Amino acid sequence: MLMPQERYAKRDLYPLNRYGAGPFCKFKIPRTYAHPGVYVLTMDDEIRYIGETNNLSRRYNMGYGTISPKNCYKGGQETNVRMNNLIYQAARSGGIISLWFYQTEDFKTVELALRREHRAPWNRV
Repeated sequence: MLMPQERYAKRDLYPLNRYGAGPFCKFKIPRTYAHPGVYVLTMDDEIRYIGETNNLSRRYNMGYGTISPKNCYKGGQETNVRMNNLIYQAARSGGIISLWFYQTEDFKTVELALRREHRAPWNRV
């Protein structure tokens, strides 16, 4: 089975981004969570990442959970490959990973407040 970056047609034209080599995992959440809001990833009940989205199912199923080959390269969506790799490493270490979701239209304000309060280690400043 090929890694996502090996399936990219233009792989010889662009360098990998700093997370593009993987390893990666594949996962999904139910499509019924197609709502805007704020999500929190925890590992062993400790907050690791706080994010916002206008569609949680799409963010996870088409972003973090399934790596697009282009995203492994410079100019691609680096956050998707970085988060997938962090989730992979956490699962591999035996950590219990949980996804929490708060549905809200005011997701940007809520996310900002939570990020200021919690300083989650997987979030970039």
